[in-house]
Amino acid sequence: MSDSLLTTTDLSISYGAVKAVHGSNLKVKEGEVVALLGPNGAGKSSTLRAIVGLIKSRGSVNFAGEDITGAPTEHIVSMGLSLVPEGRRLFPNLTVRENLLLGAPRKAKTDDLFDDLLQRLPILRERLNQVSGTLSGGEQQQVAIARALMSRPKLLLIDEPSLGLAPTLVDAVYQLLADLRKTGLAMIIVEQEVMRVLKFADRAYAMSAGEIALEGRAADLLVSDEIKKVYLGGA
Repeated sequence: MSDSLLTTTDLSISYGAVKAVHGSNLKVKEGEVVALLGPNGAGKSSTLRAIVGLIKSRGSVNFAGEDITGAPTEHIVSMGLSLVPEGRRLFPNLTVRENLLLGAPRKAKTDDLFDDLLQRLPILRERLNQVSGTLSGGEQQQVAIARALMSRPKLLLIDEPSLGLAPTLVDAVYQLLADLRKTGLAMIIVEQEVMRVLKFADRAYAMSAGEIALEGRAADLLVSDEIKKVYLGGA
């Protein structure tokens, strides 16, 4: 793997007087899958939102060799960063096709990409004209990921892909992520299913109270007593 695709340095985020994240340093290499772990309120979602410019932060964010700190979200997305938000955030009254097209940059040629996504996700081809709010949770998650892919990202940020899904649907979502990984797409995955994501990722960071508490190879953290104690109740 080459030099870092994404680097955050001393990333700090506050909501009024409340510090959500302080002094966070993350790195993601090209083609790498990084897990971001932590209990609710640890600062994981805030970190992803700050990286794509949806909330203000201090410190610096460097992506693909460019300092994108404070840059407009539209510019950040055009550079190759895309977010799949927690809860999917589809437009429930729009069709699958309409939701997907909303993920494409303005004036971008989307036909080839659209066809590629439909080949990769045949369930979407069957549901193209169906209103998104009537899809199952797993289907909605696949639409949310496909919408993020419409901007042709180099790095995909995915917030809680398994949230609210039955185990078989989680399997389907992770199979999609595995297929995307083979194309060289880098990812940061925020996930409560700790064992699942540690078995999938290359490296991992664990956050606690807004700080990076642990980091290392995912395979090492998978057998870490500290991870088991903090996230699995000592199991």
